[in-house]
Amino acid sequence: MKKKQFRMITLLITMIMGAVVGFSVSIGNPALAAGVVLAGMAAMYNLKSRLEGVVEDERIQQVSQKASRVTLQIMALGLALGGAVLITMRNTYPGHTDLGFFMAYASCGVLVLYTLFYRFYNREYGGWDEE
Repeated sequence: MKKKQFRMITLLITMIMGAVVGFSVSIGNPALAAGVVLAGMAAMYNLKSRLEGVVEDERIQQVSQKASRVTLQIMALGLALGGAVLITMRNTYPGHTDLGFFMAYASCGVLVLYTLFYRFYNREYGGWDEE
């Protein structure tokens, strides 16, 4: 399959997924939405494996790593700051306190997960050893 065909089929799958998810939300059926999203992801994964002529080099890997790291940093910082602001404003907006705590805990969870994966891959690829 050529890259142009892949893009067109992926766009078609995404449009169908959006329509079905919108419909399932309007009728109140979250199982349908989850099923369509999973099926669409599986179809796209299957299509990508059939794509011809795509070669990933170190530059693509490095760009992807840098983009992922910056995204992670922005999300963790945004969740932490947003959570702190909502917790601080609990007297003014008491209904948002739970959301603030959720955001703060989510930020902590993301940082813990990042640390665990960092340690794992650091050991896997010959990083420092713990004694």
